[in-house]
This record gives sequence, structure tokens and C-alpha cells, in this order.
Amino acid sequence: MILVKNGTVHFPKGEERNVDILIDGEKIVEIGDNLTAGAQCIDASGCEVFPGFILPATSVGVYNYADLAHTDSDEKSGPVNPDIHVRYSLDPTEVRIQGYERHGITAFGAVPNDSALIAGQTGVYHTSGRTTSEMAVSEDAALKVNFIPSVKRTFASRDMMPMTRMGMASMLRNELKKASLKKADDAGYDPGREVLKRVLDKELPILCNVRERFDIETILEIQKEFGFRLILMGAYQADTLRDKLQKAGVSVLLGDLIDGSFVTYYDADILGLLEMSKKVLTAFANNGSGYEGLLWSAEKAVRNGLKVEQAVDMLSINTAEILGAADKIGSIEAGKYADISIWDGHPLKTYDAHINVCITAGKVWRAEE
Repeated sequence: MILVKNGTVHFPKGEERNVDILIDGEKIVEIGDNLTAGAQCIDASGCEVFPGFILPATSVGVYNYADLAHTDSDEKSGPVNPDIHVRYSLDPTEVRIQGYERHGITAFGAVPNDSALIAGQTGVYHTSGRTTSEMAVSEDAALKVNFIPSVKRTFASRDMMPMTRMGMASMLRNELKKASLKKADDAGYDPGREVLKRVLDKELPILCNVRERFDIETILEIQKEFGFRLILMGAYQADTLRDKLQKAGVSVLLGDLIDGSFVTYYDADILGLLEMSKKVLTAFANNGSGYEGLLWSAEKAVRNGLKVEQAVDMLSINTAEILGAADKIGSIEAGKYADISIWDGHPLKTYDAHINVCITAGKVWRAEE
């Protein structure tokens, strides 16, 4: 057992309390005052104790930076791959996964990369573990769809559909339509149809990588027609459609907000995106800057007027809710995984805050190690 004592513990919606946290195995079993147990004690006196942060969508561990010759992040054999699952390409030993705890990140959403239109299924994993099964928080997170230029580039080079925006929209709509009409006993077992049927039955959301306003509008039209649950990723111009997103029940994983990133390229309105987060369930993500960009984006949002407590939620509980894993991760709560980061200061209030301890599903990493 592990007992975290004497720290300022951060809960959702800005609640802070000086309480103790008792951990047994992978889970938090009790939160309260003056807890005692025959346990390893971590003294968090003078420290800020946060839930583990969550990186919601990344190809780290799938795109193997240590072995580029054996990278399995993209299935490029065709544009429609709903039946493949990222877990079979995820390498628990990939070197960059081992750096997550230095930034307080204890869980991540693993996703296929950006070449296929329907890229495959995604999962949520802890940052520690020897196998994907051991790391798994939820392997039923979403079906990733890419509605970005890389899809057109990939298949235009082969002179095959989709080579245009209209081609992408038509192909996505047609695949959903076929899944809605086709009966399970027609022409034998069709694994792709089974996955798309789960999307249509609202069991599995679509995680759509999209950036510009008119592409977001296209995806919203298709969602309205078929009624699936929708998460937007990147979505740099989503603020211009905030009322539509709210009405449609869409959530948003913001791309990088750091200077020199897609924010500049797509002329994103950071203040508008932050205003959108008051109406639409929103969390921080990253689009290419690596896991470092997660905290950088949160820090920039705070500098632009976002309340610190809201930024913390957008790194943790909001992300967990969007990924359908809020019953397991995202907040410090009895019964949830013991995913905790302990800092010597508030990382969103001071630039010289350092992480001392990161606990992932009960496994302790210390900064001095």
C-alpha cells in the first residue's frame, strides 16, 4: 500500500483540499484526513497533487521513433480500415512512452496515423506496463476518421479515391450508408461493417481529425444524417461553429496552441476557442509537438485568460469524459486508478515548477530516479 500525505490535492472544478490518499495496488481506496496504514509513505508537504494528465490522441508507441524501419502507425493499403485496431501496433517499450511521467502524463489515447480516411479503432492506455493488455484502460475508445489533406495526398499519388474533399465526404457517407442497410447475414461476416454498425448504434464514437471550418461543417452534416457520437480533434476553427457543436453534443480535443504550430497556419482564434470551451466539452491535445505540447498549450491558454482550474480539468477529467474513461481515470477519487502527479509548485502558475513523483496505476516513478 502507498499513502500520499500532506499535499494540496486538486479535484475537478477547482476544488482543493489538504487530504491524504491511500492506494492499494492499482487503485485509490480512500481519501481523507490523517489517514494511517502500514504503507509506504510519500510526503507531499508543500506540494501540489494533481490527477495524472491525459494525452488524448497520439501515435507515440505506434509510430516507433527508435526504429523507423518498423513503424506501424498507418495502414495505407486502402482508405477504409474500420476493423483494424491500434493495439496490435502499440509497442509498450517504445522509448518516448518512457518520458511521459516527466510531464505528469499517466495515460494516453493511442491512435492510427493520418493517411487513411477511416484509419482504425483507438484505445486508452496507461504509460506503464509490459504488455498492451497490462497497459489498457479502455480499448473501446473511438473509431478514428481523418478529414485532412494527408488523406488526399496518400491516395492521389496512386490515382485512386479519395483525392478530393468531395471524395472523402462521399466515401465516408457511403460506408456508413452501406453499414446501415446491410444485414448481418448478407454475404457472410464483414468485420468492418460490424464496427461501423457500432458507430451507428452510438456504442463507438467517431474521433475525427479535422482542422478547417468548412470541413467541420461537412462532418457535422454527415453526423446529423447518421446520428453518431462525434469527437473533433485539432479543430482549429471550431470556435466559429460553437453553437452548432453544442447543439449536436460534439466534444473537442484542441490541437496545439503553441506559436509556430497549426494555430498560425490555420489562423486560429485562441480566445475564440477558449470561449467555445464554456459551451462545448473541450480538452487539450496535441498535433505534432509531442507530449511536451500538452502542458505548453495549457500554459498558453491560461496566459490568454483561461481559468487555471478549468485548464487542469482540460488536462484530466474533461479528457477522460471525452474518451469514455471517466469512471476509471481523470480525477483523484476512491475506486479509480491511482494516477497521480506530485509537483513542487503549480505547473500552470509558475515556469519553475518541477514534478517530484508520478504514480501510474499504483506504480511510483520519482524524479531522482
